[in-house]
Amino acid sequence: MILVFGEEFERDVTYELVALAKRLGDYKVVVSEDFDDIDGDVIRVERLNWKVVKELHDRFKPEGVLFANAPSGMDLAPKLAGITGIPMVTNVIKLENGDRFKATSLTYGGKVLVDLEVDKPSIFVVNRGYYDPNEGRGTPKVERLDLDFEDDVELIEVVKPEEDVDISKAEVVVSVGRGIGDESNIELAKELAELLNGVVAGSRPIIDQGWLPKSRQVGRSGKTVTGKVYIALGISGATEHVEGVKAKNVIAVNTDRDAPIFRIAKVGVVADVNELLPVLIEKLREIKS
Repeated sequence: MILVFGEEFERDVTYELVALAKRLGDYKVVVSEDFDDIDGDVIRVERLNWKVVKELHDRFKPEGVLFANAPSGMDLAPKLAGITGIPMVTNVIKLENGDRFKATSLTYGGKVLVDLEVDKPSIFVVNRGYYDPNEGRGTPKVERLDLDFEDDVELIEVVKPEEDVDISKAEVVVSVGRGIGDESNIELAKELAELLNGVVAGSRPIIDQGWLPKSRQVGRSGKTVTGKVYIALGISGATEHVEGVKAKNVIAVNTDRDAPIFRIAKVGVVADVNELLPVLIEKLREIKS
């Protein structure tokens, strides 16, 4: 049996964990908030701390435990591993069940993929963006458990950054990098995004310069985009950035034909972004009119 611990602070990733668990066998999902559309057996607890996690692990004795690579998961998974002595694999992007677990993990900042065979039981911290959250949705069968164990740490408040739009849920994302040149050129990217009913995002250098808010950052230290189209404008494609690009179709524009971003692109254009965008925008306007 697989035991899934839902993510408290980034709810959507919980559905991805469930989608993975469904492929591994029988499973139960533990959450501390009401989810009315998780597929499968759901255990609802009042709070999710390491004492509750340990109690449920001891009660069900799962062969595998899934956490998300997100704030709550990264807090609880190491504690459970330390208390139980069970091996833990982090940055998991693929997991299969058999006599032993077969896991694929990202290491060295995402530059190396490592295939592992792991004995049971094991704990896995799963990266977002590799399983379809829609596969984790369905009709839950909910069981409420009174496991209100006090913890040494009290959660007083969760402060999230203000954001005008959630780029992780957008179907079309137009993303800009240093190749955009000047801050004023971002207006062209915004115009393109508006024509495509999409949103504007950026790589870390753009956010670090304050040209776009932190909520618009794509990459390891930002958000993961999983929509239909990702248009990378003047983005070189460093590993830290492409870790956050899980869109179905990637279109890349860069003056450097050897830019790493082209390795993940379905369509690549070797051109100056600021010369191409006005032409592209004009053509889209003609099509729409």
